[in-house]
Amino acid sequence: MDLVEIWRNSLGELEVSISRANFTTWFKNTFILDFKKGILTIGVPTFFVEDWLKKKYLSEIEKALAHQISEEIKQIKFKVATPSTEQVVRFEKDKVVHTPVDNKEAIKPTHIVQTLTENSTLNDYYRFDNFVVGSSNQLAYAAADAVSKTPGIVYNPLFIYGDSGLGKTHLMQAIGHHVLSKNPNKRILYVSSETFVNDYISAVESGSGKAKDFKNRYRNVDVLLIDDIQFLSGKEGTQEEFFHTFNHLHQNKKQVVLTADRTPKAIKGLERRLQTRFEGGMVADIGLPDLETRAAILRQKAKVQNFEVPDDVINHIAENIKSSVRELEGALTKIFAFCNLKQCEPNMSVASEILGNIIEDRRTTITPDLIIREICKYFHVPVEDLLGRKRNKEIVRPRQVAMYLLRHEASLSFPEIGREMGGKDHTTIMHGCTKVESEISQDLRLKDEISNIKNKVHLVVS
Repeated sequence: MDLVEIWRNSLGELEVSISRANFTTWFKNTFILDFKKGILTIGVPTFFVEDWLKKKYLSEIEKALAHQISEEIKQIKFKVATPSTEQVVRFEKDKVVHTPVDNKEAIKPTHIVQTLTENSTLNDYYRFDNFVVGSSNQLAYAAADAVSKTPGIVYNPLFIYGDSGLGKTHLMQAIGHHVLSKNPNKRILYVSSETFVNDYISAVESGSGKAKDFKNRYRNVDVLLIDDIQFLSGKEGTQEEFFHTFNHLHQNKKQVVLTADRTPKAIKGLERRLQTRFEGGMVADIGLPDLETRAAILRQKAKVQNFEVPDDVINHIAENIKSSVRELEGALTKIFAFCNLKQCEPNMSVASEILGNIIEDRRTTITPDLIIREICKYFHVPVEDLLGRKRNKEIVRPRQVAMYLLRHEASLSFPEIGREMGGKDHTTIMHGCTKVESEISQDLRLKDEISNIKNKVHLVVS
């Protein structure tokens, strides 16, 4: 069963019934990832695309696939993934290259290829003019903008780190789009580190011919963009190959851009020589967006979707969903889908109905006990010492981090934090929170510690 051919023909059928703009926006870089035991999995470039296809086009997708597959499709699932070279369906001038559904004997033109060209891995949406700049991402944005104007010259490599869902991939791909807008002949390759690892393993298993193809793919580019580089941790063979790939590109003044969820130094299992090379360029972080930035992001998303949302609804979402841009987008998409289905206008009543459980669950699941437990595990300190009266350095720092996170993640008042922290005075709590807030922008280690603990807390409740 040729899954690429099945998806090509299915897309050919879908593009007839969907407007060109929507078809190009939502179906580009999609592919059939797997089909086993009646469960068909479609690979998509982002969670936003996954949510939209589920809500808006699932029935059309089911019909199109049913025309191509005689076997019963019990369920269609979606998964965020990057297609391999064999899985891509190429778009040509905003149209999918496909074999007509009603002509099984049609001969495919000889010029059609199924290889994944470098520039086709970019998502059209991820551009600088769609990126909302705020205090939490200003440095990363400025660095990305500079790189896009003079690739290979300044900040090479560019290493962007931060929590999941804050815009690292968006900035990375925006660089690629800007470079192409100035020079369409440039070769841009964006992949996840998982794709790099899988390509390397495939090359090793298949012999010298495949190995040559691997090197040609990753070294004959002008800009290499690799997402979530932390997943190279502990993979010695892949790190060795990436080291040589990196050196080749860097020595030839080709731009390398990497993202991760932590600084190079904090990636355990990363070879020292790679760590120093990553740190040799520009290391920029993206933090959690503040309230104003979250509201601006929501307005931008609504504008792109041509969806008018009242300010009180925007503010309600922004005030209650703080963990990631991706979650903000998901909340807005849910409201959009509900209003589209019910043919109603978005308002506070709709927002409360759709997001009530999400917001309430978040408020109730991130408890003081959970935060304190994760801090004690992270810093390896006993709970009784954290909540007690000891004032040695090994205890004071975790204690102040606990105060800060209880304030910002559990939304407790200063007196409430004092009670949770063993009966401490609220002025002590205020001092601890203020100290962390003043140092977090200057102390990168402290910033990483807080980010890692927050990740662990959100992982537990998700």
